[in-house]
Amino acid sequence: MKVYGYTRLNKQRTRPKNLGVRKQAKIIRDYAAVHNLEIQKIFSDVQDTSTSLELPNLKKIISLAEAGEMDTLIVARLDRITRSIRSIHKFIQIVCDENKVTLISVEEGLDSSTSSGKLALQVIDIIGTWDAKMISDRTKEFIERKRLIGEKVGHAPFGFVYQDKKLIPFPKELEVVYLIRQKRDEEELSYHKIAKFLNESHIPSKRGKRWYAETIKTIYENPLYNEEIMNI
Repeated sequence: MKVYGYTRLNKQRTRPKNLGVRKQAKIIRDYAAVHNLEIQKIFSDVQDTSTSLELPNLKKIISLAEAGEMDTLIVARLDRITRSIRSIHKFIQIVCDENKVTLISVEEGLDSSTSSGKLALQVIDIIGTWDAKMISDRTKEFIERKRLIGEKVGHAPFGFVYQDKKLIPFPKELEVVYLIRQKRDEEELSYHKIAKFLNESHIPSKRGKRWYAETIKTIYENPLYNEEIMNI
């Protein structure tokens, strides 16, 4: 069994009570010793963020999971992965759901291989989906209000660029949109598998970061990519 640990600390915030990096590592090692688990390595990130998944060693954890090189991940507390419900939702989808890694969070007594652990992850999934939907709805309302008064709104969607405040098709990115539709319609791949394919193929997203299932779904369902646009 390939078991890894992970610790995280936001260097810009007051250290969480009794949960510095060394304390987190001790909790992980003590748990492993009691349960006769041999830890391959404990990865650690000390950064100035509490929410992002784009951290050097957290990305190594995800890569190990995707490569089938990890069976179990142990953390001292669930918020040591990320303090964002949306981000922990994404992390669980990638690591636990897609790559079948058992997640153990010592302080919460969470073990995703048990019935109670699976139930806890289902609750996180529900809350994460609800939170994403609420943010999406509020964002859409805000954007629509700005559009009504003629303001340019944020970044151009994938496949487009702004030119004189108008959306202009960007063929190089539209090729990726076509690929996403092909993978979905012809190969019947899930959004998760399409995201994994794009990441493994080193195809960049709009901002050069990882692809996620939610992003793929948004692009696939967006009526902006109509037949006329896709034939450019």
